[in-house]
Amino acid sequence: MVVVSCLCAEWCDTCVDYRPGFLALAQKFPDAQFRWIDIEDQADEVGDLEVENFPTIRVTRGSEVLFHGTQLPIHAHLERLLEELFARQGK
Repeated sequence: MVVVSCLCAEWCDTCVDYRPGFLALAQKFPDAQFRWIDIEDQADEVGDLEVENFPTIRVTRGSEVLFHGTQLPIHAHLERLLEELFARQGK
């Protein structure tokens, strides 16, 4: 299963604005699990992952990292990335 995680912070206005649209993308990609991870409240899950800016998106399949990096907070960019990743994976 593909897991799409958004690493953000509750104090970040950009993150707060981005969250509803991020979670709404789960409807378009039902084969993926979408996770919102607050880097402070869920620091144990973040561990050593690099978060240079918000939003940081991490897409994994099992232990394989398909994408990890900062994206502009534009939902269409994430949607396009996911479409490309799923196309490459044969989904």
